[in-house]
Amino acid sequence: MASESGMDSTPDGHEDQHDLDGREVRDGMLTRDTESSAGPGVRRVLERIGRLVLTYVALHTVAWVIIALLVSSEDSFTDVMRLGFGMLAFIGIPTLLLALLAGLAHTQMDVTKFRAGLAFPMAFFALPLLGASFPQPLVFQLLCQIAFAAYLMPAPLVPENWTGQPQ
Repeated sequence: MASESGMDSTPDGHEDQHDLDGREVRDGMLTRDTESSAGPGVRRVLERIGRLVLTYVALHTVAWVIIALLVSSEDSFTDVMRLGFGMLAFIGIPTLLLALLAGLAHTQMDVTKFRAGLAFPMAFFALPLLGASFPQPLVFQLLCQIAFAAYLMPAPLVPENWTGQPQ
C-alpha cells in the first residue's frame, strides 16, 4: 500500500520492499528496520548470562588455585588444578544451570531472598568433595558456592521482567 503523501516511495516512484528477515530494501540496498531488531533487552540479558558464566568460572578457578597452594600432599600443583577443572564439570555446570534457570524465572521475589534461597542448593552441589582426603577442597568450594550465590551472581537476570515486589 502506498500512502497518499508519497512518503513510502523512493524518488523513482517505487515502493519500499521488505525481505523475510524484516530488513528493508531501499534503492537496491538492504537496511535494517529499527522496529524488528532484537533490541537492547536481549543484548543485556545475553551480557548478564555471559557475566554469570565468566564470574563463576573465575571464582571457581581462584578457589582451586588456593586449594592447590594449601593442600600439602604428594600431588603437584598441576595435578590439583586438573582435579579442579574436573570438578568444574561436576560442580560448576549444575551450579550454572541452576543459576541460569532460577535467574530467568526470577521475576518478583526480593533479590536478597532470592540469593539466600539459592545459596543452599548451590552449596549442595559441593557434596562430591566430602570424599576428599583433605578438608580444603570442600571448605573452599563451599565458600565459592556461597559467595557466588550471595554476592556475585547477577540478579535479576532479566531486569526488564522484574517487578521487584516481595512475595
